[in-house]
Amino acid sequence: MKGRRLTPEILDSLPPNDPGALASRQDLQRLHSALGQIRLWRCWLRQKFPDRPPSSLVDLGSGDGHLITRVLPLAFPSGGGGARLFFVDPQPSIPESSLNLLRRQNWLPTVVASGALEWAREGPPAELILSNLFLHHLEDEKVEYLFSLLARITPVFAASEPSRNHWSRMGCRLLSMFHCHPVTLHDARVSVEAGFQGAELSALWPQESCWQTTEFRRGLFNHFFSAEKTP
Repeated sequence: MKGRRLTPEILDSLPPNDPGALASRQDLQRLHSALGQIRLWRCWLRQKFPDRPPSSLVDLGSGDGHLITRVLPLAFPSGGGGARLFFVDPQPSIPESSLNLLRRQNWLPTVVASGALEWAREGPPAELILSNLFLHHLEDEKVEYLFSLLARITPVFAASEPSRNHWSRMGCRLLSMFHCHPVTLHDARVSVEAGFQGAELSALWPQESCWQTTEFRRGLFNHFFSAEKTP
């Protein structure tokens, strides 16, 4: 397919309590399972941290925090062990009930109202930083700059993004069968157009020998990237 095409997503311009925003976030919560993202993250976290959860975890572009709230109990059924958990988003909309659930599971969540670039410039070190369906909002130059900042404060970064392929484009046309809101239908299409394929994200990560990157398409719709600092 041709190169990335960035178009503003409607959800990004709506106040958190706008009816369209609420409906679209509910759609995304349903689609996390349908698109395989919950299973993807659960399996990856179990593989990367088989014995314990990361001592500090940052979710960039966390939105309503639904994905992490669902995934962490599945990946770490024994709880967080007092690990610090940061939700970073310019307009965070995480329900207090989700934060309380994480606290009961011995995670220490903190909500940070900040853009990813602004946070990464001053952010504290973290054992793991991840993002889900966030990087495709950024132009390549900003992704490259964000990666240069993250490489200074974490030994492990991972991201799941829309896969820019024909199957994903066809899947967007079928979302109306799930009775998705018009905001979701629009944003899904432009998300795929702004998504990634091949080794596009690896090319934007700092090209230093101490980093090992992995990048692949998972299923029909997900593009996964990870970078790990080697000893």
